[in-house]
Amino acid sequence: MFIRFTWIFIMVFVAHIVVCDIGMQSGQNTYPGTVIKLSFFLLIPLVNIAKYFLVRNNLFFRKKVYHTVRLVEVPLILSVIVFSGTGEWGYVMLMFLILVTSFYAEKKFSFAMVGYAFLWNIILKYLFPFPLDKNGFAALFESPKDIIDMFSIYIGFFLFAVFCWMLYKDNYENEQQNKKLFMEIANKYEQLSAAQQEIKSQNDKLKECNSKLEEANKKFMTSLAELFTLQQITQAISSIFDVRELLKSVNDIIIGVMGVSSSTIILYDENKGRLKVHTTNITNRKELIILNDNINCQKLLDALQKGEPILENFVDMEEYPFVEGRGIHSLLCVPLITKAKKFGLVLIEHKYFNAFDDNNLRLLNIIGQQVGIAMENVELYQRMHEMATIDSLTGIYNRLYFQERLREEFANAKKENYDLSLAIMDIDHFKRFNDTFGHLFGDKVLKHIAHLMKKSLRSGDIIARYGGEEFVILLPRTSVKEAYDKVERLRNIVAKTTIKDELVEASVTVSFGVSSYPEFANTESELLKTADNALYDAKESGRNCVRIPR
Repeated sequence: MFIRFTWIFIMVFVAHIVVCDIGMQSGQNTYPGTVIKLSFFLLIPLVNIAKYFLVRNNLFFRKKVYHTVRLVEVPLILSVIVFSGTGEWGYVMLMFLILVTSFYAEKKFSFAMVGYAFLWNIILKYLFPFPLDKNGFAALFESPKDIIDMFSIYIGFFLFAVFCWMLYKDNYENEQQNKKLFMEIANKYEQLSAAQQEIKSQNDKLKECNSKLEEANKKFMTSLAELFTLQQITQAISSIFDVRELLKSVNDIIIGVMGVSSSTIILYDENKGRLKVHTTNITNRKELIILNDNINCQKLLDALQKGEPILENFVDMEEYPFVEGRGIHSLLCVPLITKAKKFGLVLIEHKYFNAFDDNNLRLLNIIGQQVGIAMENVELYQRMHEMATIDSLTGIYNRLYFQERLREEFANAKKENYDLSLAIMDIDHFKRFNDTFGHLFGDKVLKHIAHLMKKSLRSGDIIARYGGEEFVILLPRTSVKEAYDKVERLRNIVAKTTIKDELVEASVTVSFGVSSYPEFANTESELLKTADNALYDAKESGRNCVRIPR
């Protein structure tokens, strides 16, 4: 700012010279003094230019440089004031210099500069009165008034310097307080900024945790749904030992859980190497025909043989001909297999495109594994049941199973009020066959008789080996007369049969005792006892005959 003010001072001074020395005193010989004033005054612009470069290079406000420049400027400004005859207004420049110095330098230097200026003012007025001419120089002190005026000016400068320094001090203190306040505000801002960053970081972490929690919750809900589905399936398959009923229950659960248009369970015939629709919710006759006629497509057979699932969200009818004309656009198929056997496939279908995803595939795959295990368990149960209920030699039911069925049928006969007949058969002179032809031939006789009985009687009639060479037949919804006719026909068939075993050839006869509820018995034990008594009567009558209770 002082540099700009100096340039203004220079322009005012030049204007003063031009107006006062050249313009207003035309005709007088004032040019030599004017030229000297201008030449002398050129020193101030040079100093001003030097200050400009010092400021640009950040050197001006260094303490030594600043003091040196100010000490140079004071005599220059006073020289202009003294030798140019500018009068009191020239001291304005010096006053401004003291003002600026008071604001930028310490108190001692400001006061010293006032004394320094006074000293130079005395020197210039008394020691260097360059006598060029009377118009080119400022006059020396012509009266005491001049001395009093100069002292007044410098006392004013001194007081002005004190005042400026006090202002500077207050300003400096305010500036320091403001700086301190600014630093505190800056620290608070930094703390606030750090707190905001921490809050943002915590918020980001919270969002991330929330996102992970939502994802975990989604997975948990999916797992919970899967667990519920598996629990339902496990509950169903653990209590069902009939394959048809088992697969129907599983199919209903799949439809409910997967929300599909159709669900079909397909079984595989290992002997024929073909697939067959076993259970489905499809009821449309035309769609059922299409499904059954085209179910043995290569894609499904490959999936079963390789044990790999199929996920198709854009079904091609050429690859899957069983969907043609049915409006199916998405399908999911998983094999029902265990380590021991390939049972078949579960096929679910949807009329929408892109209806299934990997989660659906994973769930159905788990269901398929469980159903495969369940079917294996059903087969195992059936084999164990056969072992427990079937006579290993003859292939017909054993005595234990017969007693269970007798209780059931007798209870049903009493409840529904229908006839229930029972026949006990004994092979005549069976011990003689064993003694004569050996036990192996005796076993062949037993198997042959059992085969004839199964072939000759109804599928609903229950045939069992009661013990040794005795057989028992339970005939539901059959009167004693009808039962008599059936076993009489069977007796004739056996009597006409010849049993051959390599070189051995023999014929056998059988005896029957027949009883019936409610005609001859009111309880299970009575029914067995009366039939056994009738058998005893047949043996006493010469064997190879049928008898009823008397």
